[in-house]
Amino acid sequence: MNDKPKLGLGGHSFIEALGNDPVASFEEQCSIVAACLDNGIDVIDTTYYQERIALGKVLKQLGRRNEAHIQTWNFFQQLGKENDLVGPTPYEAHHIDIMLEELGTDYIDTLVIHTHDDEVKLNMELELASRWIGEGTIKRAALGMLRLKNLAYVKSDSPISCVLAPYNAFRRDAEDTFRKAKTMGLEVIAMSPFVRGWKLDEIGEEKLKAADILLRWAAHSELVDLVIVSMRKSEWVATNLDTLQRGALSREEADKLDSWVQRLGKN
Repeated sequence: MNDKPKLGLGGHSFIEALGNDPVASFEEQCSIVAACLDNGIDVIDTTYYQERIALGKVLKQLGRRNEAHIQTWNFFQQLGKENDLVGPTPYEAHHIDIMLEELGTDYIDTLVIHTHDDEVKLNMELELASRWIGEGTIKRAALGMLRLKNLAYVKSDSPISCVLAPYNAFRRDAEDTFRKAKTMGLEVIAMSPFVRGWKLDEIGEEKLKAADILLRWAAHSELVDLVIVSMRKSEWVATNLDTLQRGALSREEADKLDSWVQRLGKN
């Protein structure tokens, strides 16, 4: 990924919840994904099953599945909660077929295991991931919502090659975890560079400037290999790429960011 932008597209781009902007139409979703792929942004992260279904339809319409690196989590449809955003479910053997059908594909590039405290179940999920890698239905596995203690599961025979956690100027608790993960040779992916869209409203500054500073803070961290950003308008792809080109924060910008953090507090 060294020659590509340090950006991935977040699946929240495809759903109405978890943002302060209207959900993109199907046509706009196609434009967003096409703009990403055209500019080397090929990692597309899907958390909820609704995002997988949406992405599957978009990639089918575009005919560009082979250009995308699909990353998916274990958030599945639950009976009676079909329209809700439900919590994670530990992977079981039948889940791979469900995800493949939702995405309309025969393989997943990165399977993310949402970490939790049930050691027995988590080890079973790691075994499943190894099996699915052997079968070719997934290409690699990752640990998501990572905490420092979870790195103990990444042993020499582990299928894990990547880790993910929220990381932004308002939430820096993943810093030690990311630093340890880098020493272990793991790819590090940061999520939620803007916290949520409404955090930009709280800052009270001009939104584009605030977004610019927050994205550059995360993307230019030496601990981060990739940043996942949701985008509900295709023109934001170019905006975010231009942002990254501006490089690391100036002293004045860093001071401005510190003032926001002090005023609003860390999450």
